[in-house]
Amino acid sequence: MQKEMHNKITRLIYELNALDKGAISLADMAAELGVSLRTLQRDMRDIQEAEFPLFCPAPGQYAFMEGFSLKKMKISDKEASLLVLIHEIACSLGDNFDSSYALLKKRLLSAQADSPFFVKFAGGETFPDTPLTQEIARCITAQEIITLSYLKGRRELYPVCPLKLLWIEGFWYLLALTNTHKLLKFRLNKITSVQGTGKFFSRPPDIENLIRQGTNIWFDQERPLNVLLEVSPQAAKYFQTRAYFPLQKTEKKLPNGGLIISCKAVNIQEILPTILHWIPDITVKSPAELAQTVKNLLNTYLKTLS
Repeated sequence: MQKEMHNKITRLIYELNALDKGAISLADMAAELGVSLRTLQRDMRDIQEAEFPLFCPAPGQYAFMEGFSLKKMKISDKEASLLVLIHEIACSLGDNFDSSYALLKKRLLSAQADSPFFVKFAGGETFPDTPLTQEIARCITAQEIITLSYLKGRRELYPVCPLKLLWIEGFWYLLALTNTHKLLKFRLNKITSVQGTGKFFSRPPDIENLIRQGTNIWFDQERPLNVLLEVSPQAAKYFQTRAYFPLQKTEKKLPNGGLIISCKAVNIQEILPTILHWIPDITVKSPAELAQTVKNLLNTYLKTLS
């Protein structure tokens, strides 16, 4: 037990020191430390539950939120690792010890209250750390083909190549590739069983870039829909600093301060919610069928108000 505790303290010191320098890759760190990916995922959960502000800038990566660092809090990585362990022990001893830990940490890290930074992320599902998800993670790492059962799926078993576990818009998904190279996304809480096949595959080299290009779960390998949008002068500044649409590009700056932007979408569903969100500051210029879809939706909505 003492050796196990010592190993965990040493590992947490290493992890917290790395996090204080920037984003870390769990896969790379697991290889460096010679531990399993699940061990590091549990460590990240422990650090997060001890109220150190972690987030995932990309699948498989963790970082402290902008504005937070151990140096600013005036504690060392060793002291931070002990706080994580104290929190873990306090939680196991009951509410009184848990609240005592919270008070202790508040006093130790009171400088955090003076930080000018606050980053808010959308809530959603917590990661279901179960034997089923552990098997999925193992097969992703091993690049092993799996068969899975899916609640209310169209077939009894899906033979797929598991690529990534994704957290998008508050939900967990398994991104997988079929033998015909089609991308599928399975809601993690609807997967009922997983079985490794003992057969292996090569992961597409551009998969992470493909994920980054998307702005929601609708991303895919092909983007056949070319779209032109006009943005009002009032909203232009936002679209000049952030891409709200996949492969967004400014085509023209208008004399009134507005913009003509283009994007490439998998289908209408990928971009329709964002268009509706920006009405009345955005107008569909092309294609005509997308403009008509937006018009029909607005007319239907207006009828419900009369």
